[in-house]
This record gives sequence, C-alpha cells and structure tokens, in this order.
Amino acid sequence: PKTIRLLQILPDRVNGLLTCRIRCVDLDTASTPRYDALSYTWKQDKDNGGNSNETNKDIVCNNARLSVEVNLFNCLKQLEKNGRHYDRDLWVDAICIDQGDEAERSQQVSIMADIYKLAECVIVWLGTAKEFTPKALELIECLSQLGRDDMLTINPQAFDDIHNKELLGGSNSPEHWGALAWLFGRRWFTRAWVEHPLDHIDGRSLPYKNPAKLDAIKRDIRANANNTFLYTLVRCRIYDAQEKHDKVYSFLGLLNSQAPGHLGLYPDYQESVAKLYTDVAKYILRTSEDLHVLAHAEGDRFRETEGLPTWVPDWSVRKDLGLRITGYARYNAAGTLPCFYEIKDGDKLGLRGFKLEIITRIGETKEEVNNTKDCKDWLDLRDELQREYPSTNVKDAFWRTLLIDTDTSRAVPIKQPWENAFDIWMGLCDFEPSKTDKQKAVQYETSFTHSLHLRLFRTAQGHLGCGTSSCKEGDLIWIVQGSRIPLILRPAPHTATYELVGGTYLHGFMQGEALNGREFEKFTLV
Repeated sequence: PKTIRLLQILPDRVNGLLTCRIRCVDLDTASTPRYDALSYTWKQDKDNGGNSNETNKDIVCNNARLSVEVNLFNCLKQLEKNGRHYDRDLWVDAICIDQGDEAERSQQVSIMADIYKLAECVIVWLGTAKEFTPKALELIECLSQLGRDDMLTINPQAFDDIHNKELLGGSNSPEHWGALAWLFGRRWFTRAWVEHPLDHIDGRSLPYKNPAKLDAIKRDIRANANNTFLYTLVRCRIYDAQEKHDKVYSFLGLLNSQAPGHLGLYPDYQESVAKLYTDVAKYILRTSEDLHVLAHAEGDRFRETEGLPTWVPDWSVRKDLGLRITGYARYNAAGTLPCFYEIKDGDKLGLRGFKLEIITRIGETKEEVNNTKDCKDWLDLRDELQREYPSTNVKDAFWRTLLIDTDTSRAVPIKQPWENAFDIWMGLCDFEPSKTDKQKAVQYETSFTHSLHLRLFRTAQGHLGCGTSSCKEGDLIWIVQGSRIPLILRPAPHTATYELVGGTYLHGFMQGEALNGREFEKFTLV
C-alpha cells in the first residue's frame, strides 16, 4: 500500500511551542483526505539568517518534542499564522519521512510523484519576504506581458535605456532588477526536486505557471521523446540536491507515468553514486537512437564522483555544460549512419568512428573572456590562422564558431551576420554604434553566454572549434557513428583505449562533410 504520514498544525500551542499532530493515511483508498504538500529547502538563505551553525528549532508532534531545521520552522510559523492547516493536512518530507531509515526513504521517494499529484495544492516556501519583494513581483508581471523577441532585447543593466523604459515603464529601475535578482537567488530555485504550482512568499502568493526549464521538460514529456530522461537531467543539471543520488531520483516521478521503476531505476540510497550514474547512462543508451548522452560527459574539469567511467556524465556537477542545445538535432556530423555501441567488460564502451583532427592550440574559455572582456588570446589565434590561410574567411568562421553557428532563431547556419556585433560587444569597433547595433550586441551576448563552459581551439589542419573546456593540446577529434556532434578523445595511459573528454563544435564539419571516403574502426572508451 502507498502509506504516507500527514501533519496537521494545531491551533493551541504546548508550552509556547508550535504544535502538530501526525497520522498515517493510505493514498490508494477513495477516502484519501484533502492535503497540501510543502516544497522548500532544508537550509534557509543566508540573507534570512542562514549559516552553517544555525540551531534547529523545537516543535511538538504527537505530544513529543521534535527538532526541525530553521527554514522549515519559519514556514510552519507562517502557516500557523494563516490558520489554513488547522483543518487541512500537510505533507512535509522532513517530518513525514523517517530520514534515518534508508529503506523507508527509498520507498517514499518511489511514490513522490503520487504524493505531489494527489495533493490539492503545492505550497512553495521561498523564505521570509523583504520590503522590496513587491518590486520583484511588479517586474515579473511586466516581463510576463512581453513577447519573446522583445524579451531578448532587454538589457537588465541599462536602467536609462529608452528601449527598456518603453517596454517596462517604471519597473525598469535598479531597485526592481535588484529585487528580481534577490527573488530568483532563493535556494529553492536551485533545488533538484521539481514540484509546483504555487509559490508562497511570507503570506503573499504568486502563481508559478511556466518557469522556463520546467516548461521545457513538460514539452519533452508531451512529445514522448526517446531522450526525455536525458533532456531532463541536462536541463536540471544546475539544480542542487543534498545527496548526489537525488540528481537522478528527484526526476523519476516527473517522468514516471507508469509504476515506479518502469525506467529500470528504483530509488536505493545504499547504492554507490558511481553505479547509479553508470546505470543511468546505460539505460539512456538502451532506450535512445543516438549517442547524445556521451556529449554530456565533460572531462576531468567537471568530474567529482569517484569511480565513474569517462563516458558517463557526472550529474552531481552543477554547471550548464556542453553546447547547450537540447538533442543537438541541428547538427549531423555522422550523417545518417545508425547508432552503434556495445558494453564491454562491465563498464567499457565500444564504439565505431574515425579520427578526423588533432587539437594543436587551445585558447581561453568563453567564461574567462566573458568575465575579463579581454579577448586578445582569441584575436591572436584568429590572426595566426588568417596569416596561414589567407584565402579563407577566418573572421566569419571565428564568430560562427563562438556561437556554435546557431542563435536564438535556432537556425543553422546563422542567417544574419553577427561579425560586427562581437566587435561592438567587446568594445573593439572603431565607429560609434547605432541603437540597432547596440541591440544586436545585446542579442549577441545572449547567444554567446548561453554556453560559457567551452574553449576555443584550432586544429593541425587549421580548423576552428569550440568544445569542452577540459580539452588539451594533443587531444583527438573523432567522428563517431551515432553522435550528432564530433567527440574529443584522449588516449588512455598504457592501453589501446581512449578517455572521453567531451563533445565539440568543429566549424565546417557539423553536417557530415567529413564522411566521404572515410573508413570507420572500432575503439573502446574507459
């Protein structure tokens, strides 16, 4: 049976302590009571008093003292003040699940989707409101009225910009943008557990209808895409979780329209994280028609879990990695050849492909240049290529490579010229840019910063690429059967195998241009 505990806040305190009652109910019965579910973070935000030494607070549950985290205590106090839960049950994970019993935790996580689905309302606690919180809500309301194209032209740092004022009116102020940054800086927005649809901000309610990532996940699920599980893990990679297991388990319920475990993955907190992530990668390979999962294993710079094969993504790393294009359907480096892979000796991966290039010079990462606004290293690399290949339009290849030849229009290749926009954005132009030029520079920045953990490089044959920032000089670029983008490989020490470093954009080779006359060979990743 799907048995859970529910909590009810009582109107009368005991010895001045907030008091509640807990009971068990069965979700499988027709008499399941009306209840709300609480979504929150265990730790509170630092600007609300959160710190590593914060002391838990006591409440009374079923006539016994119970210690709870400060953030949950503040939330329960607010709910007690509202009085809503004097006659309505509430589900709170920290209280309703025995956190010291791993078997119970695993079982309750397996029915988490049902717990939230059957709740009459999900209350999201973001923390105690500040005096400027209303300004954040005003700006959200203004932004929600804008179309996608207008949204992309807004520069949050241009408070005196006439274009911004035309779109946002009085809400385009440092105070409003600062309040919005504060609101979306709440810990809750970085948590891996995804529930909705109501935010509760210290007594003020805000409909939470379509956050971008959750909306994209729902589109993937409705489309019944083969790679829905992978896309969900990728989109939510930056989210936080107290345990590395939950970077996977938190999304099982979101995808699980059937019985728990239909993905072949059951919550088990006693299993090692390395085995869990490896099993996830194998499951995705089994149920996919491509090798897209390999493009999200980003090399030693982005690996924190011991014991992972190099071809298995480490989902515990909270960074937006890769080329940041869901599915990479815009590219087709390996043409229409069917996917090929084989699991060997437990956790080795056999593939088919051919070596295309070798990286001979690496530049700074996009993140480094974005932070310093110093692109001298890149310009030197570009000028070196222009001298070696004077008949090639290196400048065109340069700006296309930095944007991986796609922008917010999603067209490949990019149809509108952006070469001046880069110079304007970096302050390199020798003319006074027009208003239109400045707006294009803002749009360029939006596309450029969408994928920051990439490194510019050149190859032995003079090609430009932009791939995982883990790449080094001497790494090899392979076209691999079943992979839409080229992969960067590194010979493994003392063996005839390879380590996977990550995926890459290689200008001029993203649509199958390298396939003519090539012979594929089998190789192994460790």
